[in-house]
Amino acid sequence: MNLQSITIIFLAILIGIAYLLRVRSYDMYEKEPFFKLLLVMATGGIIAIITSTVFYSFTPVKYNFLDAIIKVGIIEELSKFIALLIVYSFIKKDFNEIVDGLIYITAISLGFAVIENIFYAFSYENHYLILFQRSISAVIGHISFSGYMGIAFYIHKRIRKNYSGILISILIAAIAHGFYDGVLFHKELNFLFIFIFILLIILQFRVLKAALGFSEFREKIVAGLFTETGETHVQYCASCHKDFKNKTLKFHRIETSVCSECGEYAFNEKNVKHLFAYSRPILRIKSFIRRLRKKDIIVYMDDKKTIAYDTRKKILSSDIDSLGEWLEQTNTTDRENLLNKPVIGLILKSIGLRATELKPDTTFKPTIT
Repeated sequence: MNLQSITIIFLAILIGIAYLLRVRSYDMYEKEPFFKLLLVMATGGIIAIITSTVFYSFTPVKYNFLDAIIKVGIIEELSKFIALLIVYSFIKKDFNEIVDGLIYITAISLGFAVIENIFYAFSYENHYLILFQRSISAVIGHISFSGYMGIAFYIHKRIRKNYSGILISILIAAIAHGFYDGVLFHKELNFLFIFIFILLIILQFRVLKAALGFSEFREKIVAGLFTETGETHVQYCASCHKDFKNKTLKFHRIETSVCSECGEYAFNEKNVKHLFAYSRPILRIKSFIRRLRKKDIIVYMDDKKTIAYDTRKKILSSDIDSLGEWLEQTNTTDRENLLNKPVIGLILKSIGLRATELKPDTTFKPTIT
């Protein structure tokens, strides 16, 4: 193996690790061990590649839209699912949150994409150009296909038997994969690629947000979560309508200060976004804030008028217990609303995400692994 080959392999792996770190950053409530994810990416990717190679050896593929779905899509996505089945015994202890299903199947997809990228880079003269192009399109594509299977598998292993959800999730992943490849197989359809690509990313991102919204590891916002950072700064209180100076408190990425006048917690614009991203992950926060700005200068988010938002200064102030309760209640509403959406809601319900609460059942044991 020459230096160029080693460099290509090294770069492909490095790119895969960078994506893995980015995906792991979304696992907010109980992050999976990085080295376990890395091992799953490597072993799962190898298993999926070998499995798909075996399937392909018995399945001639024509470069048309139909084969893209019923052959390429099904073979490669089924291979990833088989890889998840095989590595499950290794990750079983950590596989305790709905987000984990998506995170681990994504790690396998990344491993698959990394190996595939290496082979493609070796096959063309413009090695590095091909590697760069596929590191954007193919890697993100593989990530956007498979999350449905991870969620369906989690529900099956930890909540209830979900055979139909697993089957449907594999078909959805195969169709997504097939559309991605299908528009590339036909030159006259190439112009549709960017639209398909963006749509698949948006759908998968909404699935991720849904998984976060259903997580049982999310902490309820209460005073005890926040610790002092040792810093002090001036903040504005939307309830008192005046500036105050107090110690900075922090939880997760959320920073706040307690108003020295009324005792309410005040959050500036950046930390309002962090607060909602943590407690109401399904909510589209930018759209929500834009709607608030169309109302009065001071908007009360709850019926009891305990959570005040200054639309001009972009400051939220509230009693912390009232805020925590409201965030819990509205997150439940967000989940119900999402499941009632015509496209994403139908997809989520079809793969098994129907219950309003998804608490792992330690007594439930499905009949298959």
